[in-house]
Amino acid sequence: MLGWATNRWHSIWHVGLTPRSGSALFFAIACVGIATALRVGLGHISPDSAVFAPYYSATLVAALVGGAESGTLAAGLGAFAAYFLFVPEDWSLAPFRLEQFVSLVLYGSSSLVIIWAAQSYRRLLQRLRANEATRELLNCELVHRIKNILANVQSIVGQSLVDQKILRDAINDRISALGATNDLLVKTEWQSASLREILIHEFTPYGLARFRLHGGDVDCPSALAVFLALVVHELTTNAVKYGALSNPHGQIDIAWTEISGRLTLEWVESGGPEPTVPTREGFGTKLLRSGAAQFQGTVDCRFERTGLRCRLSLFVSRYPEQKIVEVALRPQPLRSEALSPSAKTGTLANGCANLCVQDVPIANI
Repeated sequence: MLGWATNRWHSIWHVGLTPRSGSALFFAIACVGIATALRVGLGHISPDSAVFAPYYSATLVAALVGGAESGTLAAGLGAFAAYFLFVPEDWSLAPFRLEQFVSLVLYGSSSLVIIWAAQSYRRLLQRLRANEATRELLNCELVHRIKNILANVQSIVGQSLVDQKILRDAINDRISALGATNDLLVKTEWQSASLREILIHEFTPYGLARFRLHGGDVDCPSALAVFLALVVHELTTNAVKYGALSNPHGQIDIAWTEISGRLTLEWVESGGPEPTVPTREGFGTKLLRSGAAQFQGTVDCRFERTGLRCRLSLFVSRYPEQKIVEVALRPQPLRSEALSPSAKTGTLANGCANLCVQDVPIANI
């Protein structure tokens, strides 16, 4: 019973009652009744206690929960109860003496200020709740549109690269990595995403037991989160094809720290085949190096006998105006009617086209 009453009170206090409704008026009467009982108890302790003191709180609570009408009713009933129940006998003389009149005027004027302030607060709270509901609706619509855009891009890629399965699958996987990061950003209204959650989302399909994560929870701003999601996806894909995840015994250790606004992440593979130094720089390496430069970062990749060791150091900006990752290799975009507005191409210095989704390059085509 006590739990139900507590939950009911929390609901009434946070949501409020409809102004001028029967429940709102009854709530005002209940507030005056509680204030009167409190005044009776105070009278036994200190008979000289201020007569109107408990009714200020009753007026405030009634106005906050039930609106101006409930506050006015509570103030009127409080004045009536205080005058006829607690005012000393000499106050009953007519006409009123000056101090009697001043006391009533002060109570009335104070009650009006309380009701006005409570009503202003209610209106402000209603506007904030309406804005919050609108923001949530727009956020849901934005998520829906982004998913549709990414699905359209994947469909276009599938139709355009029907004879190039390897490239098609690589692009689709990168788009899926972007979609997973977007889902994480939605939870925080596009402000940040947890680095640990980004890693877990990427590693889950391969079995989390093969990954050892070392580091505290770091909130990455949206631009950095998108970049890290693609980088981790590239490193994981490389490990599946050529590194520690290409056999059942390999493992990967990922350690990270954030000190004075600089995030340092180290990727260490072990138990896989001995890596061979690539003869050319692939897209993943280009993304890693040029993207890190946008965050005032550095990259150090070493192909050791035990496996790949990659150390990434980035500046973590907490300012929301930081732009989404713009890779230095990305040139001016070309006009293309075949791609969605969020997917565009540009020509690299080497003559290859660069496919960008959400302003992030995902493939050379």
